[in-house]
Amino acid sequence: MDGIDVLNLLINVNPVELERDFDSRVVTNVVKPPIVVRLDGGAGFGKALKDFNWPRDERVHRALIKAAVELMRAFSGEYALVISDEINVFLLSYVPFNGREYKLISSMAGLASAVISNALGRVLYFDARVIPLNDNCRDVAKYMLYRVRVGFNNYHVEIAQRSRVVPPESTPHIGDVIKALGGPRLTWESLGTCLVRARVELEGIDRRSGERVKYVRKRIVERNPIDVINELSRCSPNVR
Repeated sequence: MDGIDVLNLLINVNPVELERDFDSRVVTNVVKPPIVVRLDGGAGFGKALKDFNWPRDERVHRALIKAAVELMRAFSGEYALVISDEINVFLLSYVPFNGREYKLISSMAGLASAVISNALGRVLYFDARVIPLNDNCRDVAKYMLYRVRVGFNNYHVEIAQRSRVVPPESTPHIGDVIKALGGPRLTWESLGTCLVRARVELEGIDRRSGERVKYVRKRIVERNPIDVINELSRCSPNVR
């Protein structure tokens, strides 16, 4: 095809009609708050980090926390739970992009992938999914408990199998695993880290008077997930 044919091909097509056609085929789901977006390390995540400490490395955990903070800031998240290779971000009152799911999950996964790849010095990527919540309180606690329970289980089973206190090819009940290990390990490795928006009292200097003053600002702070779950379990939910 010569230059004239190429030019005619491009000029004669109507981009407006093509845009209308293909835009109508975009798979678009609209989601409303409250929701949680779960981001998981993609295929090859563990292999890419094989030179890090097993089964949990604090450098990886801190990188995931850093990404979770950025996600909360960028997408107005109210809580985040970081455990194992996953980040859960809770959007309880507002969903950006007018709720368009594909925009939300692609943007969040892209941001998380960029932040964590940069922090750890290797190419890593995340996938994302949306889970609707029934309310902004007890269902949040229930979901957090679910993910903490999965992470808690996986951590202890991995330790027990690697140390041969349980057969590598079997998965006993978690109670038997903990007994074989001599007790649970209730640390960030098994429980993860929860991020919450909290009112924090700060001190500063008044520009006019030069005196020290106290003021309150909202900050994203780290907390034990179990404490947050217990608090949310006692609150009064706003049902969707």
